[in-house]
Amino acid sequence: MGRAALTERLRYNVEMLCETFAAGRFQCNCSIVADPATREAIVIDPGGETARIAAIVRANDLIVAAIVHTHAHLDHIYETAAVKQAHGGSVCLHPGDRPLYDAAAVQAAMFGWAPPTMTSVERWLADGDTLRFGAHGALVVHTPGHTPGSVCFEIAAPGERTRVFAGDTLFRRSVGRTDLPGGDAGQLRQSIKDKLYTRDLDALVIPGHGPTTTLGDEARANPFVRAA
Repeated sequence: MGRAALTERLRYNVEMLCETFAAGRFQCNCSIVADPATREAIVIDPGGETARIAAIVRANDLIVAAIVHTHAHLDHIYETAAVKQAHGGSVCLHPGDRPLYDAAAVQAAMFGWAPPTMTSVERWLADGDTLRFGAHGALVVHTPGHTPGSVCFEIAAPGERTRVFAGDTLFRRSVGRTDLPGGDAGQLRQSIKDKLYTRDLDALVIPGHGPTTTLGDEARANPFVRAA
């Protein structure tokens, strides 16, 4: 093996596994992020596609350490119980969204969906918490506004671009809606300005729906909330 090929192999072996795909009827972005050494992983917002999640877990021999949620709207929690049953892992949510999580059947009825099977939350998240998976960690950033318990997960690894899993707080050139129960437009704007635009602006943003962006691009060009 040549030096260039060996360098590429070593580089690949230390990178986190990170796979994001649109899941469920509302095409929620579900992400699986894993430590390449220990194979410990977190599943973020399993709104659907349980077979695809299972295929990724099997193909990479992953151990699901946690199932985490940016918030508790139905399209982000619909398959949580199924993923828990299949792969284990602690179910994690911010307590501000406990009423939404407990009302999953009511949310389903609003859209004419079958009520989801639910499972208990095992870890209530707080701003500044770190969810460990192997040598890596996902920092919990509480960003209320879209819902009271909305959070973003920031994952920074040496030699890699920081990733922010933003849920429905921040999108490419848009922001989360605030006209649903618990939404607050002023609080959402403040969360984005104070909790996101003050971070590494080169960070890649993986939103709850749609394409990726960066914090810097949104701070400069988002038509709804720009940096002060």
